[in-house]
Amino acid sequence: MKPNLFTLFAAFLLLTASVLSCSKSTSYNGVDPYEGGKLHRTSSGTFLVPVLHGSFKQMGRQYGLLLHDQINEFYKASVDDYLIAQKGVRYEDLVASGLFYYNGFTKLFMEYLDGMAETNGLGKEKTYILSAAPQIIPFAGCSSLSVWGPYTTDRYTVTGRNLDLPFSYFRNFSRYFNIVIWNPDGMTASVANIDFIGGLFYQTAINSKGVFLELQNGQLADTSHTVGRENTNNILLESLFRNVSPEEYNRWFNTTLPEVGLIMNGSYPTHATIYEWATYRVAARTGNGMVSASNDFIDPSWVNYPILLFDSTNEGISMTWTRRTNLLKRGEQFRGQIDPAKMRDILDLDIPGGGATFPESGMIKTIYSVVAKPSDLKLWLKVREYSGWEEIDLKNYFSNQ
Repeated sequence: MKPNLFTLFAAFLLLTASVLSCSKSTSYNGVDPYEGGKLHRTSSGTFLVPVLHGSFKQMGRQYGLLLHDQINEFYKASVDDYLIAQKGVRYEDLVASGLFYYNGFTKLFMEYLDGMAETNGLGKEKTYILSAAPQIIPFAGCSSLSVWGPYTTDRYTVTGRNLDLPFSYFRNFSRYFNIVIWNPDGMTASVANIDFIGGLFYQTAINSKGVFLELQNGQLADTSHTVGRENTNNILLESLFRNVSPEEYNRWFNTTLPEVGLIMNGSYPTHATIYEWATYRVAARTGNGMVSASNDFIDPSWVNYPILLFDSTNEGISMTWTRRTNLLKRGEQFRGQIDPAKMRDILDLDIPGGGATFPESGMIKTIYSVVAKPSDLKLWLKVREYSGWEEIDLKNYFSNQ
């Protein structure tokens, strides 16, 4: 008996629905083509959220499979079309740079990159180049404000941070940010890291135990640069898999020294600490519900140390004193009212408007802003001049909770 038109149409709808429902977590004939990795998107679909599980080698393979097309597209845009074609950088020099940074990674991240190179279609040389490209960037700014206790609506910590860079060309790559979720076997915590696709350039991350750790340039204050130490971005990122409490991080910062001066914001569920991390010591400071940082050291213990101090008379184009002061003023203005939505409003204020975000017309650009609520394991990401505020509920993705 021949099927009637209705039967054929119904069968077509079922087939179409089954095709449209397939995502990058689907198994075919009982085999998962992504080896356990899953690909999600932020609240409005703007940014990719790859969720990875297993050993670091396995997670690298999953990442390369899930983001194969995006990795190749970003490599072409950033390396072939920009660094080589526009800036005239030789491929041989990029290979040398990529290998240099690869050799500076710890074993875990070497395995991760090697796993990625097996599946992303680039191979090892180009994978290393892509992971290293942002590491040569000089940083100009970055600001943060953390509030808790009497300053927030529920007494839990809310933190806001800006990532600032002195290059407008980064606007061309805004769509290539992603939020990578690592759920490694045998580690205490899972970690979410905001980075470029294919990158290993830590700046802003949070672990599944509610430790939000972000990096700000401290080289205005400590101008020295040491030789022979481990890659600081690398050891900071790896520390989030192991350190799960304020006490552990206090010990870690007191026993670990960076390559260059940095300012770290460690935000925990019920308070925050700023670590002014020089190449020879650290000074930790907090507050009675509020603490802010930009790019200079201000802890009183820096007296009689070779540290440059700043105020409104000598802050230059980085406006480090003004940005920090503006954030503290906004914290006081909204005392008792601050939740993630209010913090987003604060970060949306530019410097002339009483905030810390660089005006788009200036040389230094605020590349992205992040709001975190560590107790809820939630982030909000806004890439300036590209996206609105995108929510990421990490409880949906973390395994090691």
